[in-house]
Amino acid sequence: MADSASPPPYTVSREKALAPDASKGKKAHKVFFGRIIHSKSLTEIEILPKASLGVDDKGIIQFLDPNVDSAIEACGRHNGFANAETIDLKPMQFLFPGLIDTHMHAPQYPNMALGMEGDLKEWCENWTDPMEASYSDTSKAHRVYREMVAKELENGSTTVAYNSSIHPDATNVLADTCLEFGQRAVIGKLCILVGSTHGNWEKSTQQSIDDEKKVVEHIRKIDPEGKLVLPCIQPRAGSYVPPELMTGLGDLYRDSDPIRVQAHMCETPLEVEQMHKLHEGKFESYADMYDHYGLFGPRTILAHCIHLSDRDMEVMAEKKVGVAHNANSNTCLTDGWCRVRQLLDKGIKVGLGTDCSAGYSISILNSMRQASNVSRHLTIHTGDPAWKLSFEELVYLATMGGAEVCALDQTVGNFKVGKQLDALLVDVGLEDNINTSGHEHDDMALLKKWVFMGDDRSIRKVFVGGKLVAGKDLKG
Repeated sequence: MADSASPPPYTVSREKALAPDASKGKKAHKVFFGRIIHSKSLTEIEILPKASLGVDDKGIIQFLDPNVDSAIEACGRHNGFANAETIDLKPMQFLFPGLIDTHMHAPQYPNMALGMEGDLKEWCENWTDPMEASYSDTSKAHRVYREMVAKELENGSTTVAYNSSIHPDATNVLADTCLEFGQRAVIGKLCILVGSTHGNWEKSTQQSIDDEKKVVEHIRKIDPEGKLVLPCIQPRAGSYVPPELMTGLGDLYRDSDPIRVQAHMCETPLEVEQMHKLHEGKFESYADMYDHYGLFGPRTILAHCIHLSDRDMEVMAEKKVGVAHNANSNTCLTDGWCRVRQLLDKGIKVGLGTDCSAGYSISILNSMRQASNVSRHLTIHTGDPAWKLSFEELVYLATMGGAEVCALDQTVGNFKVGKQLDALLVDVGLEDNINTSGHEHDDMALLKKWVFMGDDRSIRKVFVGGKLVAGKDLKG
């Protein structure tokens, strides 16, 4: 593709990208009965072959009961559920927590699967910068984001930490769209002053800060209790945000507390070098830079974190930041291998991201597969089998790990009583890529086959906060 300040216009596909009919997603007390699966820790997946799960009309899980033989029995046993809606899972179905994408670039959605021939620098200059710059046309945000959010939900991503563009109005459209479609999201306007091309930068430090404030205020206005959409401060990376702007964003973070931060860190050796040049002579490590400006804490989401120093990891662990592991994009752009085992051993939170469009799939199932492969590549490279991630760890990273990284682990991530019901009703007994013959009664086998062979066809219903918002059954 030749460089162009005006990338090709984006047209919504013929497939309807409409928000679900609100009447179909109306909340009520619900009781699910059947196979229920969720992650309790990095080493334990709990599989309940016959259990009931009760959720109230506010979307909060009230019980998870493995000692009943039917939904009707559960309704009679638990106070307040006598007239609840009952959902009986079929023999090849199971209830699973909603998938959590800790890093996705919303404006890059039209570029998926394009531009992977080059490295990160070439990809940004030839594809990302012109595409992101084009969102000065806010009508494009309306077209792209409606299709994108619908597809994200169909693929089971009930929570997504979105990077936006430098445009506050387009970013507000993204927030509005997530709220309309019922998707849980972390959203901020991207801050860029230097290091970009095709006009994809802001005019001044003050404009960048003022526009970030505008987005934070808008999100808090449309969702004042933070039930679904949560604002964040979003410096693109240390190589794009010079000291004056980084200082201003740190001040905004403190003034807006509590708030989240999303940023890139240590994606390539060149990017690390450029950060040190921009913040010349100031910091021992990349992590020290973000920490100096007050942007490190338990609500900080850091994408990539491939080329870390020992000092980086020391500061990250101390400040309890989280890492979005983007195995697909890191492989596509040949950035390197994120050493997830090392991060986990140091007590650093890790979740999975798709990093579209450098990653070519919006599915967190794909992210699980790619994370598994990258960990095995590390074993091949080092000869040490300890690098390999277990299946239990992959399930945790896709659900509870992502919730921890997004600072939502007290709200979602598994089916613990008191949390919101973000859940997928999965069917592995369909005519698709999953072959289950001979394994119909092996619960773990069915889960593994879905993780490694499933796609959006397997996801029949998607619930966010107890509300039915997507899935093939709803779409049909």
